Amino acid sequence: MENGRPAAYITGIGLATPIGTGREKFWSSLLANESGVGRISLFDPEGFEVQIAAECTDFDPKEYMDRKLVQRTDRFTHLAYASAKLALEDAQALEELENNPERVGLVMGTGIGGVMSMHDTQGVMDRRGVNRVNPFSVTKIMPNASAAHLGIQLSVQGPSMTPVLACSCGTDTMGMGLDLIRRGDADVVICGASEATITPVIVAGFITMRAMSRRNDDPEGACRPYDRDHSGFVIGEGAAVLILESAESVRRRGAEPYAKLTGIGRTTDAYNVADPDPKGRGIRRAMELAVESAGIAPEKIGYINPHGTGTVAGDGPESWAMHAINPEAKVSATKSTLGHSLGAVGAIETAICALALKHRTIPPMRNLTELAEDCAPLDYVVDEPREAPDLEAALCGNLGVGGHNVAAVLERA
Repeated sequence: MENGRPAAYITGIGLATPIGTGREKFWSSLLANESGVGRISLFDPEGFEVQIAAECTDFDPKEYMDRKLVQRTDRFTHLAYASAKLALEDAQALEELENNPERVGLVMGTGIGGVMSMHDTQGVMDRRGVNRVNPFSVTKIMPNASAAHLGIQLSVQGPSMTPVLACSCGTDTMGMGLDLIRRGDADVVICGASEATITPVIVAGFITMRAMSRRNDDPEGACRPYDRDHSGFVIGEGAAVLILESAESVRRRGAEPYAKLTGIGRTTDAYNVADPDPKGRGIRRAMELAVESAGIAPEKIGYINPHGTGTVAGDGPESWAMHAINPEAKVSATKSTLGHSLGAVGAIETAICALALKHRTIPPMRNLTELAEDCAPLDYVVDEPREAPDLEAALCGNLGVGGHNVAAVLERA
């Protein structure tokens, strides 16, 4: 029990990211400070002001799904499905799913959903007419497609939800999974988020918002959180799924957790649909609520994986929010390595926090050479991982377009 309420134990981690698929490959690449950013290959970016992205270049959905299911689903579902299978295998929870499907929950979020299939469907209509549209188009595009197919293929019969909360979605799925565990609605929750939006319309939209870095000649140096030369984010794709379990389920199965999820905080800026509150009040309050929910002192937070997108509007206010939580905390903004996978990113960064706690190692961030004048002086971990033998608690925080803020606290199990 944490703060009088149950914790959710993280017993399995599955990932599909621009620096590797699978927990071990991902973690070793992250510690090695490898970049996942390069020129866009998922479409021809010629003529676009931004021509770089972080793509899952080594990912093949046919390694995880049969050919027919691959054809009937969108890329964001492919990434989610692979991550879920890897997480269940990692947790050795497949038998639990077979024996008690009604006690297994499913929370799979996304920021946008099957936008690649939307693009392809529009192309078919334009070239061949309405009657040539694929009958699976709607079930490819709908945001709950990954949850639907996971539920069907894995025979999940407990609660199922699909939060859609822009860039804070992945962190919010963790909160929903924690809520299910705390209420006793499920013993095990397959919890995560996925996104695959590297398409002409989404890239063009972010370009006109002036939100993306235009460093086409330096892809690996493009995303520069908190740096004097920060100039916008780099769009990415990916997915992460964590298996959350109750303490009783962990004890009964003899599982070995990576960490435990103990606190969640949610707020809304009520300021602007595109820009965060310039005073950072929303994200600061979300972090405070998460720490309060966990029932720990703020100074116990030894590592923070922040939103850290490399935008001028967001970096400064968020850095001072972190400073208010614990000015001594170590910080690494891993979007500098992974790009910004929109709705999936909070799930990926929660996984990073769990792995950091398990291994007591802080992964590095890239491209911070000189701190921006409006950013808080914090212990930023740059270029090289850092051992943290005393690390007991970590915080993951994310801001979503529309003013949504979510933060989660994890502790050593």
